[in-house]
Amino acid sequence: MMKKLIYDSALLLLGCLLWTACNNDEDLTVFSTEGAKTELGQKIIAGSDGYVGQYFSDSTYTLAPGVQALEMKILSATGLAVKMFVLEVDLKEAHLTMKASSPNEEGKLKTKQQMTLQALAYDKPGSRILAAVNGDFFAKDGTPQGIYYRNGTCLKGTMTDNVCTFFAITKNKKAIIGSYDEYDSYKEDIQEAVGGRVRLMTNGNVLPQTVTALEPRTAIGVTDDNVVYILVADGRNFWYSNGMRYAEMGAVMKALGAKNAINLDGGGSSTFIIRKIAGFEDGRFAIRNWPYDNGGVEREVANGLLVVTDN
Repeated sequence: MMKKLIYDSALLLLGCLLWTACNNDEDLTVFSTEGAKTELGQKIIAGSDGYVGQYFSDSTYTLAPGVQALEMKILSATGLAVKMFVLEVDLKEAHLTMKASSPNEEGKLKTKQQMTLQALAYDKPGSRILAAVNGDFFAKDGTPQGIYYRNGTCLKGTMTDNVCTFFAITKNKKAIIGSYDEYDSYKEDIQEAVGGRVRLMTNGNVLPQTVTALEPRTAIGVTDDNVVYILVADGRNFWYSNGMRYAEMGAVMKALGAKNAINLDGGGSSTFIIRKIAGFEDGRFAIRNWPYDNGGVEREVANGLLVVTDN
């Protein structure tokens, strides 16, 4: 009860501050959504159906040709702080692919490991990890809810229910998004795959959602020309970032150019990792977001997705 009272009071205070800004001619520019410095940031502001209420900052950095990361701070149209992270992966680049990771790269079910350690286990000369994010929802014992393919092998070919979805890389390196009822038509051609849950976009259309909760979230989308977008939003931290709703993620994915998108595991599982050192020294991976568990400590997860270069 006390936590809720504090949270509600903070919301009221922020609302008062925003109302004051709106009604003070000298401060009207505080609500400008112009000024994004990067192309990805400009796309999100212009194309996400009014999701961005106030722009604070954005920056991008290139991890390799075809791989770009965005970090962006905004207030949503509802007046809540959001810190989002976006990874753009152009799989038309011959040196790039995406892999499903497993704890210790052993390809076993019923096991969990932090994503930094999963990335380290796979990382080696000729197969360098550029970035990593968490994957599917999972049971307490580490069993993922959806399908799971690694190196062309099906580790799990069942889904818990018809809400399950999946992201996959086919044997000819095509990124695809699929729903429960589409699995049979794709399964013979899957090279790598992790499961997800709620479908956010289908054929360029943002889908209506009944769940409106704000949470830390991870989502993935694909374009018609084989570009993958991964979106991570931090949450449950009022002044820093409150998370996103399913519909808001769908709107951002559409703005980026995705045609199909799904929600991956979120909450304390949401993790956004990039390579900060080209070589293989200790400390070569950096966690750029703020995983919710234990004040920023990575959660052990069942599987994840790796962006890999053969350079």
